[in-house]
Amino acid sequence: MILKVVQSLNQNALLVNNDGNECIVVGKGIGFGKKRGDVVDNKKNVKFYKMVPEQGGVREFIDDIDDQSLQAAEEIASYAEKTLGKEFTGNFILSLAGHIQFLEEKYRDKVEIPEPFHYELKYLYPSEYKIAEWSIHYLQEEFDFSLPSAEVSFFTLHFVNGLVENDSLKNVVELSDILNETIEIIEKETHEVMNRETIAFSRFIIHLRYFVIRSLSRIAKKENNENSEFKKIYDLTFEMYPLEKQIIKKIKEQLYVNHNIIFENYEDFYLLLHLVRILSNGVESR
Repeated sequence: MILKVVQSLNQNALLVNNDGNECIVVGKGIGFGKKRGDVVDNKKNVKFYKMVPEQGGVREFIDDIDDQSLQAAEEIASYAEKTLGKEFTGNFILSLAGHIQFLEEKYRDKVEIPEPFHYELKYLYPSEYKIAEWSIHYLQEEFDFSLPSAEVSFFTLHFVNGLVENDSLKNVVELSDILNETIEIIEKETHEVMNRETIAFSRFIIHLRYFVIRSLSRIAKKENNENSEFKKIYDLTFEMYPLEKQIIKKIKEQLYVNHNIIFENYEDFYLLLHLVRILSNGVESR
């Protein structure tokens, strides 16, 4: 197995070509003095993270990720893999590092997330949520970050989304079509153009992408034990936002007709919360 350097990320990480397949290699001192085209000694104690076909353009930001953020992402990913017993991709490492790097900038405006959102994540993804809590504590202790509780939710989503990336779904074309169709519905119903540069838009797409991938991959999910308290929150929230409720309804109808995708109550609630945020600060008037 011959590893050739594609790009040096820092002293302890390299993007390499492994017999035609790109991956991130992490190991103490492995990147020291390395440049593009160099051959890497693969006998060292290293960790491999394979890269998967681009779906979010994360490679475009690889030059802008600093060493500290990449180091933190590697440490968090390593802990998460051991805890969950699953592997993450190189794309996940880069995406998480980019998220960490811009944490301080994100929270200058004090982002707030509705409490039901936290409840929902903790209920649906307990393992990922606990790892997210560990991640926030790690960043606060090691890098002196001051982070709001909402960040636990965002990290949970990173872990969920990162595990989905490693699944067997290959139909990227259909996924892209579904995402575009959904955006078109929102813009048509609101008569406004979505601002694709906002955090709200990014989080909405991450959630929608997860649900779509799960549906296309035929991953079953049972909801027979729906919590009664959640049902009350669900009904009340949808009554509070009639426009968003109508948009969600149209999205569900179109995805069912065109792609045989069915969203259930938990997924409706997720999308509604994100849609509320987008319509509050993520659109531009035509």
